[in-house]
Amino acid sequence: MPQNTTRMSLLASPLTSDLMGTAWLYRFPDKIEHEWNKLRAIYRGKTGSKANLPYAALLTVLRASGSTSASLSPTSKKNPPQFLALSTKLPAVHLRAVVALWEQALLQTPPDEISLAYSSSLADLFASVEPEQVAIWDHVSIGQRAVDADGWVWDAASWNLASLVTKTDLKVDGRTIPLRPDTGNNVMVWDTEHLWSNNWLDARPAKEKTNDSAKNTAEEILQPEGWKIRRHYAALRVEVAMKSLHSLPKPLVVLTPRVSRLSNTINGARTAWWAPRSPSRPLLCLRLGGKGQYTHLEHTSRLALDAWVRLMDEPVFPRNPQDTEFLPAGAMDLSGEPGHFRALIPFSTSFPIGKGVGLHTVTALADHLATVTGQNLIHGTRVPTVLSVAGRKTEYGRDTTLLDATDLKDIMAAAGCSKLRVLALYEHQEMRTRMQRLLAYHFNRPDLADGLPDDKIVHLGCHTEVLLHRAPELLAHGRHHDRRGALTDALPGLAAENTGILALVETEYDAKEWGRQRRAARRGEEGALDPYELDAKPEVSRHLARHGVIAQFLTPETKKRRSKKKAREATSPLETLGRELDADYPGHHAIGDMLRSAGLVHPRLTRTISAKGGLQDRVAHLGLHMRAQLGDKHRTRTEEPKLMWILTAFVPVGEHWNALAYLPASRDGSGGWCNYARAQALSRSRPIPEGSRGDETLPRRIDQALYELSRHLENGYVLYVSGDSTRPVWPLLANKNADLHPDDDGCANGRPALPGATLAPEHRPRAIIRTTSSAGPSIPLPAVFHEIDEDGNVSDGDKTSNALFQLNDTATTFIMSRRPQQMDGKTPSAKSGRTQSRWACDDKEQQAETWYNLTATEIAVIQHPHGEEPLPYALTAARLCNHALAWEHRTRHPLPVHAGIQMDKNHPAYRRTIDWDTDDDATD
Repeated sequence: MPQNTTRMSLLASPLTSDLMGTAWLYRFPDKIEHEWNKLRAIYRGKTGSKANLPYAALLTVLRASGSTSASLSPTSKKNPPQFLALSTKLPAVHLRAVVALWEQALLQTPPDEISLAYSSSLADLFASVEPEQVAIWDHVSIGQRAVDADGWVWDAASWNLASLVTKTDLKVDGRTIPLRPDTGNNVMVWDTEHLWSNNWLDARPAKEKTNDSAKNTAEEILQPEGWKIRRHYAALRVEVAMKSLHSLPKPLVVLTPRVSRLSNTINGARTAWWAPRSPSRPLLCLRLGGKGQYTHLEHTSRLALDAWVRLMDEPVFPRNPQDTEFLPAGAMDLSGEPGHFRALIPFSTSFPIGKGVGLHTVTALADHLATVTGQNLIHGTRVPTVLSVAGRKTEYGRDTTLLDATDLKDIMAAAGCSKLRVLALYEHQEMRTRMQRLLAYHFNRPDLADGLPDDKIVHLGCHTEVLLHRAPELLAHGRHHDRRGALTDALPGLAAENTGILALVETEYDAKEWGRQRRAARRGEEGALDPYELDAKPEVSRHLARHGVIAQFLTPETKKRRSKKKAREATSPLETLGRELDADYPGHHAIGDMLRSAGLVHPRLTRTISAKGGLQDRVAHLGLHMRAQLGDKHRTRTEEPKLMWILTAFVPVGEHWNALAYLPASRDGSGGWCNYARAQALSRSRPIPEGSRGDETLPRRIDQALYELSRHLENGYVLYVSGDSTRPVWPLLANKNADLHPDDDGCANGRPALPGATLAPEHRPRAIIRTTSSAGPSIPLPAVFHEIDEDGNVSDGDKTSNALFQLNDTATTFIMSRRPQQMDGKTPSAKSGRTQSRWACDDKEQQAETWYNLTATEIAVIQHPHGEEPLPYALTAARLCNHALAWEHRTRHPLPVHAGIQMDKNHPAYRRTIDWDTDDDATD
């Protein structure tokens, strides 16, 4: 029986010459290089800075005052700008004034001496240039499978597209909502009447109380606290950008919507907007720095606003006569109805308006994009096959498929051990009881749920033993980090032959409270301490890793959870215990992640890979994860940048799989390929290595690692790489280079073209698959689904999908739609945003919830064997996203990459990082 074809439409549209518009190129004379260098020398002499000139401030003033895009190129220290690109031609007088004001502000000219009549050779050169109007399309190189252009082209096109998007009001739920562009190529809802608003009293109304609390509740309702009735606001913000997708020979416009939650104070904010008096001018996107009451305009934003005020004769902030600072004290308070100056909340925190815009708003934006561009959206066709094959299944949180397997001993042998030992370290009796019950349940000894002794090895089921030990001094937070090493060395049960030793460790952690304490410490409040400096977890993890022990931490339960499953009569003591523990989700996840750390891989992985349409050969599956970490004091560059890169491998061994990982060699010589568990212990016991992705030796070192493993593989291997982090290292991983062909040495443009490309053919990857998540703005979101029957009739499809789609007009690029698991829940908020937008939602409690929409993973088959179709490789990658070792749901990247990411996150020195902004970001 014929089946309908499912078509997915992305929140992206193809571009034409008319949609891109035009730009004005100001080509400077050669003598301008001397003026740039002279100005930089004077600037450095006055400020003591060794940095480049702050061109961003000049460009911000040009964008805001001229309602135009603005790009200078190049902007490196060695090569000062040679031309300026604007989307609108500016009068020579205007251009000269902007440069002259920027130069005076740059050189710290006293405010009362700044003048438009300032003598500036640089400004004169700007004004002397007669610009050339060019079609942006003519400066885009479109090959058979790639789109490439200079940076100014992407910026100018994005500006023109943002202007186009705002010319037509957004229509949703019977409303007509004006949009306004900013200088960062975003469009925002700015009119106060169309902002979303809520307060905590409505978002979280008090539940009915009884007995002694009834009187207090009544008084509270009559006189609610101020913070409960304070109104908060949020706005729709949409990033508009010209982008490209792999192997798709057409440039795209991509919309990425967000909920921008507005702060009621400027303290600690990092991003802000200021609205000029004229509604036709774009919002000025500003950057802020400093902490707390010392928050200030970042240098380039200060320069930009200083020049703006003098050029446009339009004050930014209301001022009192006693105000001496550019950012007066009166401007710090943003409470009340939002005005001309607005700031984003400085960090993720509780807010009465939730994150996410929901499916309905994404669909409305898709309709809006199709309307303003006059183009069909970018489509993909569903691959008619099942992705979720032989996934992980749990019963009351227990991985029965793995732990009850008849060949569990062989699974452990493939992981490098004959049994497991769990060292349960606790401080409080409540946690001890919880740990022993969890361990008794997961390892099939319900009779021991209430009867495990301390400091004695007890044999559980599933080839596992446990040792409970109280270690209050080791686990307590505090400044005694110098004693934790000796305390760890004194622990019992740290060594056993042919035994994988894991530690389930108690710790205390409250993200909200710790965040408040950290901010108080940074503000210098009396008695305030930064809890992260006292945190025991990193030190305990590192010292246990020295002994080859992998730590998994478990926090106390802050509230009792109830199981949502229907009650039924238990048929065994194990099921009885499981039902009692069913709602302990953190505990079950901790046990699961502990087993993942041990490298236990169930043979169901074979069924996942070789299911219908997938790879049938028993090849190894490797993953490459890479992450740059600039260091804790990156602002003053007192630490060298660090680079964590990890190769993981899942190698078939008979009917089982051996999980391996590769670590770069450290100073003591440890490193190389080893079992996944051993690699984690090595990784945690040593610091993150120094380095950067710009290191010319990095690709060769990774090739050497691939060579060392490939020598021992019978059927070769497939390599999966994260596109978010690896594209700057290898040319052919970038979209713009899809038409390049490596030379005989495996290089392109003088660099190794792909991982393994410089190796002999028999040691190269059989295929290379790049996966990129829509967590970044380079991958468009799934928006609309339609069903097409055999006669070509089109009808509305489901609102969501978890399927794999092949992108139209390309054979090697696929989009896997991902429905967040929260959308499958049974709570009312799981369906929020499916049938209405936040503008139409009158339920204030729902407004405070996160509204989910679909996300996506792009799967690009960069390389595959000649004569073979790319689909089996893409399908295998998609199925491996459904096969995390310790999680039932879908991950952003395939199993080998995900295993490397988790290994990185478990490192004691892991923290929020600032990754590179690469040139490829502009062209991807």
